[in-house]
Amino acid sequence: MSLSLILSAAVFVLGACVGSFLNVCILRIPLGQSIVRPWSRCSACGLEIPGFLNLPILGYVLLRGRARCCGAHLDLRYPVVELGTAIVFTALWQIYPPSLFGVYACLTAGLIVASGIDLDYLVIPDSLTVGGVIAGICASYLLPELHHTQNPTDGMIQAVLGASVGGGILWITAKVASWLLQKEAMGIGDAKLLAALGSFLGWPSIPFILVISSFLGTVVGVAIIKSRKRKLGIKIPYGPYLALAAVLWLLAGKWMIHLFFSKISYE
Repeated sequence: MSLSLILSAAVFVLGACVGSFLNVCILRIPLGQSIVRPWSRCSACGLEIPGFLNLPILGYVLLRGRARCCGAHLDLRYPVVELGTAIVFTALWQIYPPSLFGVYACLTAGLIVASGIDLDYLVIPDSLTVGGVIAGICASYLLPELHHTQNPTDGMIQAVLGASVGGGILWITAKVASWLLQKEAMGIGDAKLLAALGSFLGWPSIPFILVISSFLGTVVGVAIIKSRKRKLGIKIPYGPYLALAAVLWLLAGKWMIHLFFSKISYE
């Protein structure tokens, strides 16, 4: 077995373990609870979950989707988050050098938590958005390669520019849409999230993220309205689509842009 394969497998396991922790964060952060203590407990009856049953992904499979203590159904989100984190971490490891992988893995983890909370509460905590902007600026100074430069000051400037462009565009859009509709059309938390993404990924990523997230949000929104026969005007969280678009940018953004423009040129 090659060293490359061993490292990739290790990163996959790491991602699954991180995903298990992210599930805890999604549940506890909105409630103001510690994400460290107490140990994982059954959300239905409150009993502590033994370590051998708390294995990422495998635990859900072994238990067949039911809690051992009380038989309650386990949320499918748990293995989905664990498996998704593991897959994205492994893909990032294959694409980027270790230093950039570490930053992008942390960014992805934050996006997963923000998405989960937004889906549950239609809000994204400032600790993830504003904190993300600060983290992105600091990371860009310490690792200017994030913005394709070797100068720490240039890296920080690009991060600030990315945050300003991303946050500014969505903030203006939210204000204009709210004025036209005479009601809140978009949460400011989404603008803060895009600002955080801009600080890490730079302003060139913003058009891609906006286009892809808008497309995904529209498709899913229309599907929800038709399938559940709901009326227009229902609140749909936008944060998860921003997060998914950002991950697509990290994994295949340049390739997707090249493919799009090559098809246009061919036509």
